[in-house]
Amino acid sequence: MKRLFLDFDCTIVDSVKTYCNIYNKLYKDREGFKEAAYAKVNRYDLKDQCPMVAHQEEIFSSKEFFKHLEFMPDAKEVIERLSKEYELIICSIGTLDNISYKAKWIKNNLEFIKNVVLISNNVEKGGIKTDKSVINMKNAIFIDDHGDNLASSNAELKICFGKEYEWNKNWEGQRCFSWKEVEDILLEEDSHRISGAEIAKKIKLKTAFTTSRS
Repeated sequence: MKRLFLDFDCTIVDSVKTYCNIYNKLYKDREGFKEAAYAKVNRYDLKDQCPMVAHQEEIFSSKEFFKHLEFMPDAKEVIERLSKEYELIICSIGTLDNISYKAKWIKNNLEFIKNVVLISNNVEKGGIKTDKSVINMKNAIFIDDHGDNLASSNAELKICFGKEYEWNKNWEGQRCFSWKEVEDILLEEDSHRISGAEIAKKIKLKTAFTTSRS
């Protein structure tokens, strides 16, 4: 069974939307507050819409964040169907508090996924830098929203997921803008048996066909 690695934030779940909603709730009574519009976020640190937060992890590593976290549209249904054809592995990075809450959220909301790799970014000074390149994704498919994560991976097929942001605008590889697009590509007949290069060709053909009709 072919392995399929899935990022968590901004891929499976709408972390940007949830972050902005929590920000609006926490800071609405502060002087100078301006409501954050999640659809207008472009910066990776979200400070273009949430400037009052000193550190992202004040929200990302909070219990409140995971209490209100929502799936991306169609994500759960499509991922469950993918689990019947692929070996799914969720991989994500965060603080110790963040990945602790994240593990519980995955267990409660994606109970059919048994393989999860959570990497702590709480590294002591002089320690080894941690990123997703430490995961061996040889011959696998990798879906992530961050261009750097995709570029550093040794996955056979790399797909950038979701809308274009500052952190993925320079990605020149394959893209899927929704989980329905992912489903169309990865659940086509025999897609789970063919190589990543062949799947990439399918994506290019679909993109070219869609562009020619628009």
